[in-house]
Amino acid sequence: MPTYTFQSNKTGEIWDDVMSWKELDDYYIKYDCEQIIGTPTTIASDKSLYAQTDDGFKDRMKQIKKDAGPRAFNNPNDKLNI
Repeated sequence: MPTYTFQSNKTGEIWDDVMSWKELDDYYIKYDCEQIIGTPTTIASDKSLYAQTDDGFKDRMKQIKKDAGPRAFNNPNDKLNI
């Protein structure tokens, strides 16, 4: 479930709460508050996705590429004999 940030209309207090979007309307009335819309929190990494995969996965992908053959990939220099 998503986390929402709210601000009280009376005190100006700001807090976070977790709930489904279906519960929002009742929550606004119960706590006399408004939702604060901001930028979402993102999770970032300094490593590439390829650097995070294990050697077994990399070996399997190399085998798939080898078994697929050269015509399995979009190569603009490839001439098709139809």
